[in-house]
Amino acid sequence: MKKTAVRIYVAAFLMILCLPWLFWGLFKGYFDSENHENRKLKERPSLTAETYETFFKDYEEYYNDNIPFRNPLISLNTGLDYFLFKTSSNQNVIIGKDNWLFYNDEDDGDPIASYWGENLFTEEELQQIAENCIHIRDELKSMGKEFVLFIAPNKERIYSEMLPKKYGEPAEMYAALQLVEYLRENTDIRVVYPYAELMQAKKELPGCIIYNKTDTHWNFVGGYVGARALLGELGISMPEVDSDLISIREKKLEAGDLAGLLNQKRILTKMERGFSLSGYDTHNLDVLQAEQFFAVVFRSEAQNADPRKIYINGDSFLTYMERVIGSQFNSAYMRHKDFYSYDIFQEKDPDIFVYETVERHVDGLLTFNFWQE
Repeated sequence: MKKTAVRIYVAAFLMILCLPWLFWGLFKGYFDSENHENRKLKERPSLTAETYETFFKDYEEYYNDNIPFRNPLISLNTGLDYFLFKTSSNQNVIIGKDNWLFYNDEDDGDPIASYWGENLFTEEELQQIAENCIHIRDELKSMGKEFVLFIAPNKERIYSEMLPKKYGEPAEMYAALQLVEYLRENTDIRVVYPYAELMQAKKELPGCIIYNKTDTHWNFVGGYVGARALLGELGISMPEVDSDLISIREKKLEAGDLAGLLNQKRILTKMERGFSLSGYDTHNLDVLQAEQFFAVVFRSEAQNADPRKIYINGDSFLTYMERVIGSQFNSAYMRHKDFYSYDIFQEKDPDIFVYETVERHVDGLLTFNFWQE
């Protein structure tokens, strides 16, 4: 009897271990298996003489990252936390008011430290950034080209009232504003920081939001406001976002990257609000290349489009501005900053070079090398 009981226990244990993998192999296609995390999942390690000491730890991490039904299980856990307790099971996501989500990753720009003004530049760092920008500006000027710096405000700063009360009011002085004021007071670098324009648009469009509720980015309305500010600096006039020329319509939109970090995209999509914007002159815009997060190329052959060629070195915030900006030039090239190279810049030979960055990554100007290969 004891031997039989042991065999039953062993068989049950093996079934518990094996059945999930069996069912996963059969029904994997019916479940979500997408990677919703801002990291690469662990790959299966190989056991060699060199990896022996770390193999078991690495394999445990691999197993945890690839366990059957991982996403549905995570989704169940995060769903219980979110909908029952209004808490976040992901330390990088803050649950705000009215289903607003905010980003809180200390290793990715630390937006909350930026919100609180805890990551201010030293005088030496401000001077270093200024010297870097002046060096780039002078190099471009010697070629007959223009240089503009564009900084997109963090979502937390524009919608601070939607953060939980414990985060308090945003700091009056913070790194992005500190840099903007320093450059304007001590250099003639052209800086565009559309905080005031965004806050005005938010006020003038009470039935519309300008940043996505479940994403880290602004939406196409906020992107238009930012693009309009940049184009204005370049001498191109665009209609006010609240003018009769501009049409803004609400549309369905999939939940964003923060909802993905909570594994709740399907449900939170019902709570997201998307908007489309039209009414400005697109100059018969033609998209020649569109590789998201890599490079986007626009062309307009309209005679009334700006004849200058523009190159924008930017981040994902550029995605929501690119069509508006691209529509105003005969030639526009936009490349993600992670893939910048001076060789490509020379090949494109633009008349205007724009460095675009979101507020939380403004310190990238400390190390940006315009001449890097």
